[in-house]
Amino acid sequence: GVNRPDVLQRKGGYAPPPGAPSIPGLEVSGTIVAQGAEVAIDMTGQPVCALLAGGGYAEYVAVAAGQVLPVPNALSMVEAAALPETLFTVWTNLFERAYATEGDTVLVHGGTSGIGTMAIALGAIFGLEVIVTAGSDDKCAAAVALGAAHAINYKTEDFVERVAEITGGKGCAAVLDMVGGDYVPRNLKCLAEDGRHVSIA
Repeated sequence: GVNRPDVLQRKGGYAPPPGAPSIPGLEVSGTIVAQGAEVAIDMTGQPVCALLAGGGYAEYVAVAAGQVLPVPNALSMVEAAALPETLFTVWTNLFERAYATEGDTVLVHGGTSGIGTMAIALGAIFGLEVIVTAGSDDKCAAAVALGAAHAINYKTEDFVERVAEITGGKGCAAVLDMVGGDYVPRNLKCLAEDGRHVSIA
């Protein structure tokens, strides 16, 4: 998989974590060819995908067993390589940190990004009403086609006002923010009572 951090690392603008390989690449898919003796289940020969600190562009890579997922039958290995980074990020931040649960309305910025599209997909599976922002009408239409309940063009609309309209003034249970800066106080205005705000990146 190729993610924004990979691109930024190649440009010299995003340092790999200490101890990470000099070869870039944060997510992979492949077949297990060997495993450590302490791994309880023999997974040799299994198709898997994984999130790692670096080295994913190499032909072979070592990954901690806890960072490996079986490839779902419905996905090709190419598709599976694009799964871990966004899946782990959305799951951790929207469900484990923001505690989104069935029936919640959530606001996700960057609705057509990898994070945004994964949030839309998981939101549909777990019964969330997902409101997204995007930078064009075409991107908004794409987000709705993917399953977003509402898509707000942040270049032509004030997302704070639109969220208030959509929710009848109640606000969202959670906001997943990848923008930061002056978005933070505006995001807080979008939150319902006891709402949760999670900043990532």
